[in-house]
Amino acid sequence: MKNLLPIKLVSIVISGSLLLSSCEHDHEIHKKPFKVNTTTWYRISPTSPMPIAVNGVDYVGFAYFPGGGTGNATHLGNCHTFFNQLAYGTSPEAPPSGSIGAPVADVPHYPVTGAPLPLIQAGDFNLLASAISTFHIPATVYDKKINQALYNNKGDAIFLSAIDGSGATVPVSGTRVEFNGKALIMGGRGKFQHAIGEINYSGYFNPANANDAAYNADGWIDY
Repeated sequence: MKNLLPIKLVSIVISGSLLLSSCEHDHEIHKKPFKVNTTTWYRISPTSPMPIAVNGVDYVGFAYFPGGGTGNATHLGNCHTFFNQLAYGTSPEAPPSGSIGAPVADVPHYPVTGAPLPLIQAGDFNLLASAISTFHIPATVYDKKINQALYNNKGDAIFLSAIDGSGATVPVSGTRVEFNGKALIMGGRGKFQHAIGEINYSGYFNPANANDAAYNADGWIDY
């Protein structure tokens, strides 16, 4: 699916800055305000420990945190969202130090354990599997992991890639952990086929209730 996106996306550099050179596209970029407000839920899928380097520091990835929700996004209207993150720490036994993006297209393949929440339950991601088929959600675009998709019921979708190491996770209480970071808009479907942009995102999740979480974003989009 990579070849369906415009050449101007190639100009998204590894540093996470969106730099658009006049030699890489043939029209001016028009930045439109873009906001997202969603109520979400999350699940946990433990995985074998794997080495991860974030901002030059070595960590161990130990569990995926996929989830979904509903809300509203500028230019998209009422929408669904699904996302995926890989949590990491100094060791699998230590508290999480943060997370990086993981392909949301992988989530339907994670095991259903039959165990209590927050582990994945039967049917949790049936709607995501349908969205992957309908919108052809890719695992990556130009080597950027598509860890979140927003879509409506009109055939429009937006793909996002979190910038690894751009944010933080802040425990506030036993029932609230806040997070923030930056992400790039890496195309989509429908009217967002050629979309680019950049957002700052924030939100929270409740460690004691896997159905209590939220995700918000504020940035710009061009499509």
